[in-house]
This record gives sequence, structure tokens and C-alpha cells, in this order.
Amino acid sequence: MYYCKDLLSLSVLSLYEGELIGVVDKLYFDKKLKKLISLEILNADGVKLILNAKNIYHIGKNAITVKNNQAISIKVEDIDLYPCPIGAKVFSIKGEFLGVVKEINLNDKYLTEKMSLDNNLSLDLKDIASCGKNTVIFYDNKEKIKISKFTPNKTPKTYKNHTVQTAKVMPIEDNKIAEKENEKPKTIQPIENEIKPNSNPADFLIGRVCKKDIFNFNNELLIKAHSIVNKKNLKEINRYGKLRELMLYCK
Repeated sequence: MYYCKDLLSLSVLSLYEGELIGVVDKLYFDKKLKKLISLEILNADGVKLILNAKNIYHIGKNAITVKNNQAISIKVEDIDLYPCPIGAKVFSIKGEFLGVVKEINLNDKYLTEKMSLDNNLSLDLKDIASCGKNTVIFYDNKEKIKISKFTPNKTPKTYKNHTVQTAKVMPIEDNKIAEKENEKPKTIQPIENEIKPNSNPADFLIGRVCKKDIFNFNNELLIKAHSIVNKKNLKEINRYGKLRELMLYCK
């Protein structure tokens, strides 16, 4: 059995080339979290690579091995994959908050067996209704509603006997036209707190207080409880994929 937290930050080695390819940075599952599909690897140059889970040769205590470099490819965005939900909030389909994802257990075929929450609650992944960017929703045991019924319409509805009213054009007097021509152009006031094109969407956390210690996957402290978030520790927290956890405990 494997634990998702143990896979993150493991080194990836190519056996044939005898080469250290990089470090596991993220994990990706299918939409229902039934199976681990791929691992995102960050190499020494900061390039993102992808290792398909079926190309893993062996998972050891300190490293993951592959047969050769052909098992690795350049990362391509895939909207059908779901990132590892550790740190995501979990709700029931009726809106009841169940907890925050703490760990996911995988079997030898990388199929998910159990999801553990921060309150020691374990959930059966067969009951997953849907997954979003930061939320997992489970079915209620008493009521099974198909999420597919809530699929939005792709084409807008048309209504019969719909009449369109046209606005009447009113004549403008000559003196009003003259007033418009002599009117001074209004100066546009600068907008405060304008968002810069290259700004980080998580910069709004800078200056806030983190209420809890946050560690990376090697149990190294990224930010201490009751500390103020700054650019330096925000960058490290984002690098280790702990941004969701930081948002959860910031005020």
C-alpha cells in the first residue's frame, strides 16, 4: 500500500541511463479519484515533466524508478485529470461539511482504497459525487441523486411569442448639441489597487496571519503559527503545493 503524502517529494530515477530525473511535485487522478493517473516531476531546471503511473517500475522508500527516459514526457495540460485533493474541503451532497482531506491510500495497482480526513473520518471513494479545484463532494447514504441531472444546458432556451420592443428615437435640440460640444472632457481617475498583469493571484495572502504550523512533506516547517505571510514564505508554500492549506488557516 502507498500513501500520497509519501509519494510527493520522492526522487525519480532512470535505471538505464543511471540519471536523476527530478522530484515528484504533484499527483493527478481521474475525475472520480478512483485511480492515480500520472505524477508531475520538477527537474533541476524547473521544467515540469509527466510520468504516467503505468510506466513506474518500482516505488521505494526514497525514490521512484523507471526503466528509461522514454517513460517521461513534457507536461501537457489535461482538463480531464484532477490534482491530488490533500487539503481540499469535503462536503456531503446536502451541504454538510465533513472535514479536510488528510491522506489518500493507494493499492499496488495505484487504485484508491481510502480517503482519510483531518478528523480521523474515513470515506469510501465509491460515494464520490464530484470533484472541483478545492472541494470534494460525497453522496449522502440516504439519498442517491445522479449529478449528471445537473448538467448545464449547452444551448440557450428559446421562448415563443417573444416580442422585441424598439426604443423610440427622440430629436435633440440644437442648443443641447452645442452644450455637448463645449463640455470639457472628464478626467479619468486612476483606479486604486489595480491588478497588475504579472501579479500572483495568491498575493492577497501577504500580510495575513497564519493560525497553524504548516509543514512540507519532509516535515520541514514552512510557516510558524501566528506568523505573518510574506513573499518569501508564500513562494515556498506554493512550491510545495500547500497553498490550499494556507488559505484554510489564514485570517
